[in-house]
Amino acid sequence: MKQLTLSELKALSLEILEDFDSFCRSRNIRYSLGYGTLLGAVRHKGFIPWDDDIDVMMFREDYERFRAEYTSERFRFIDHTVIPDCWINFGRVCDTERTVALSTIPWHGPSCRTGVWIDIFPVDKVPEEDAFNDLFFSLYMMHKNAVRCRRVHADPKDCPTLLTKVKVAVHTRLHPTFTKIDPSRFIRARESAIRYFSNVDSGIYSQIACTDYSKPECFTARQLSEYIEYDFEGRRFWGWKDYDAILKVMYGEYMKLPPENKRKPLQNYIRFCWK
Repeated sequence: MKQLTLSELKALSLEILEDFDSFCRSRNIRYSLGYGTLLGAVRHKGFIPWDDDIDVMMFREDYERFRAEYTSERFRFIDHTVIPDCWINFGRVCDTERTVALSTIPWHGPSCRTGVWIDIFPVDKVPEEDAFNDLFFSLYMMHKNAVRCRRVHADPKDCPTLLTKVKVAVHTRLHPTFTKIDPSRFIRARESAIRYFSNVDSGIYSQIACTDYSKPECFTARQLSEYIEYDFEGRRFWGWKDYDAILKVMYGEYMKLPPENKRKPLQNYIRFCWK
């Protein structure tokens, strides 16, 4: 299989985003560009030059609507409610016809094969101050263990090089107990915690479905109350209006470019290939 170039990966990701956007507009489902995609829209009017993925964020109620209603002739939505062996707490709209993803950190089991995707992150209400810090730390540790568990369940077919095979073998030797654990166990535990706290009476929101960042990210209801359209690669997509406050929480001095040695794709551990 031939690996996609960065430009091919971006182009197909953009196709998926356009399909997602068209569906959301047709159903009046709210969403915002998120993380590096929002930063790219603000700073570059498109992809961050070295970036290779697309992120969107949705309030939990919009995410639930999208999950229940989304249909497409070209792409497929997947999360842990759609297939039982999905090992992440957020969703992805995936290409399953033209491409395939090879990864030593699989995000689902053998029930399907997925290729290029965009990430769909639900945003939940969270408790304030100390209670949220405790919740975040628990979710962060569950996330780290879930990733360790997913590594030992990597399919040998998804380890195309000798180096990747060695890495998986070493990791499995270091964490033998995870071979006996279904990765879905971590997802169920995380989902229970997220759902329990999402009913709190709070004006604070956070993306806690994927806690691979080291400190809590909190946003006020006011910061997430208005939407505007952003230019992105010559198209227009929705995003929260108060990008300055949001990106400062996520990245600090977001207009400052990182050092050159940090300008790397976040998904560089995944090989996206044409079928």
